[in-house]
Amino acid sequence: MGKFKFADLLAVAISVVPYIVWFILRDSLPEKVPTHWGIDGEVNGWTDRDQLPLMLALVTAVGLVTYILLRFIKHLDPKRNAQLNENTAIKIGIGALVLITGINLLVLIPKGNGFDMTTIIFVMVSLLFTFLGNLMYNIKPNYFIGIRLPWTLENEDNWKQTHRLAGIVWFVGGIICTILALVLAPKMMFTVFISATILLVAIPGVYSFMLFKQQRT
Repeated sequence: MGKFKFADLLAVAISVVPYIVWFILRDSLPEKVPTHWGIDGEVNGWTDRDQLPLMLALVTAVGLVTYILLRFIKHLDPKRNAQLNENTAIKIGIGALVLITGINLLVLIPKGNGFDMTTIIFVMVSLLFTFLGNLMYNIKPNYFIGIRLPWTLENEDNWKQTHRLAGIVWFVGGIICTILALVLAPKMMFTVFISATILLVAIPGVYSFMLFKQQRT
């Protein structure tokens, strides 16, 4: 289904980083390790130190499965005549894996009293939006990634224009959300982030529908 790529080796290397860090820090970790935070930034979940490797494995598996699906998405997509850019799909997979690995590392590193996991997660996801926005213009018509609407899938010009706008909106929106995450309280940022996410999806969708209506007249 495809030759082994450097990106595959990179994906494996990224995935094992948390285990290397765990091996180094395992004796210094507390008996109960904070592993979940509420929208107010306060810890509301812990995991026993001995169970951390299992938790790391489960979280890592999510990232690896996401990468593998995107790595071979071109072979799974029934719209294969669209010539989906395989490298773009791989970059998205690597981006998702970096986010997952970052979350694992944040769980492992020592934390002071001022540590705010929720804010850091908002920053990381916002930067992922910026990263994805930078790739939008390279995503060709397919049934798995991108703004997949009936009118974008059936009209290549609609797809291109919609993703050109989406790229700008996601890139700028990601930067704005990153800045806001650093200045707003986590609870307030949660509302802002949900609202921003809805806008990032809705704006290209509405624009795409408007193009569809124009093309029919």
